[in-house]
Amino acid sequence: MLEIVKKLQIYSEEQPNVIALQFDDEQITYAEFYKAIKDALDNFQEISSGTRVGLLSDSPLMNMIHYFAVLMQEAVPCFLDASWPTSTIDQLVDTYNIQYIVNGETRLIKTQSLNLEDSFFEEQSQVNDLLHIGFTSGTTGLPKAYYRNEPSWLASYIENEKLLHHDESIFIAPGPLAHSLSLYTCIYALWSGRTFIGQQHFDAQQLMQHIQQQTQSIALFLVPTMLSQLVHIPSETKMLTSILSSGAKLSPQLFQDVTTTFPQANIIEFFGTSEASFISYNFNQTAPIDSVGQLFPNVSYQLEEQDSDQIGLLHVKSNMTFSGYVNRKVIQPESWIETGDYAYVKDQNLYLVSRKSERLIIGGKNVYPTAVEQRVKQLDGIDEAVMIGEPHTRFGEIGVLIYMGHRELDYLSLRRYLLQTLSRYEVPSKLVKVSTMPFTNSGKVARGTLRELYLKGELEI
Repeated sequence: MLEIVKKLQIYSEEQPNVIALQFDDEQITYAEFYKAIKDALDNFQEISSGTRVGLLSDSPLMNMIHYFAVLMQEAVPCFLDASWPTSTIDQLVDTYNIQYIVNGETRLIKTQSLNLEDSFFEEQSQVNDLLHIGFTSGTTGLPKAYYRNEPSWLASYIENEKLLHHDESIFIAPGPLAHSLSLYTCIYALWSGRTFIGQQHFDAQQLMQHIQQQTQSIALFLVPTMLSQLVHIPSETKMLTSILSSGAKLSPQLFQDVTTTFPQANIIEFFGTSEASFISYNFNQTAPIDSVGQLFPNVSYQLEEQDSDQIGLLHVKSNMTFSGYVNRKVIQPESWIETGDYAYVKDQNLYLVSRKSERLIIGGKNVYPTAVEQRVKQLDGIDEAVMIGEPHTRFGEIGVLIYMGHRELDYLSLRRYLLQTLSRYEVPSKLVKVSTMPFTNSGKVARGTLRELYLKGELEI
């Protein structure tokens, strides 16, 4: 039996009246939650061990009840997003052999995949202590399914616990549970006997009301795009003591806004990837300004194909990594994983230079957009900055800087500023100010979409 399932049973007996889960105005105690799981289990008797079950209720609370009922049946919960189009869900069911769907009425619906060969069992059985199958939140194409095992999340929880300094007894994550960060936080809260507060749909105003109603210390887990909405809502809470942000790095402006709105909160920024999980952390932006923080103590790294500046392709190894993509290859614990980032490490601080796919080659020279973007984002009044490549007959491509904020950048002034630390060929050739940018579910700019919009002339100026 999985550790988390054992813990739930213990908490239902030792702290039966503590609130386990709250979504919007619906809440349930540990005793009620455990009983609801056992009741749901009665409807799942036909599910055999290792069977894949898609969770597709509109109610996040029902999805969590079904999640644990499926685990108790030694089957595999697959967290689908109810907001996806039916065609996407049908494709995922077919592609990943999801044999049952369970809806809000705890009714098992057999799918076409039920009659298929069980060839996937051989791959799946290589994952020890499989917790669930999750899906990446890409902006294009079909979401990719991946295996997440329990030991990797337990290892992550132990590292996270070291960064919480106020005995927080309430965890809040406002994103949908189909997004990895929210589900991670929810399981973390249940594993540690805390209260988890979530939302069916992100609502900044309502979230702030929930925060202000609490009388115990709170840790808030979210992405920067959500945080940027929260800071503009007047707040008088003193209970929010830790803010854990994952996805994109907080701009100096947003960090300042957060410290002003929540002066009593520690701000912990995580850098990681879907595959490698947590890699580094930045506690109250005490790490050097250009870095993404300090490597976690249980993370080892290698830099391949290093150039003369010691910049190389980052590979990491830890006990927190995922177990591989479904239908591809299972990744065993402590395997090296390529992150797809060019980076360097100095004094255990990690510096990202660029995504492998984002590197530009301008006039035969390697240009890493992240280096340029970080410098621009240090300017007051700049909320977001992204450098993309535009095809060019003479240089192969040129750099185009697309930015958002209330400041209007002057090209010559920006050029002078950038040349203080960057070389001439790294300075973008064009500047484009926009009112909005496309973002992924994890709060990062969707670069491919942004570049496409720019090249088609469809950006919102």
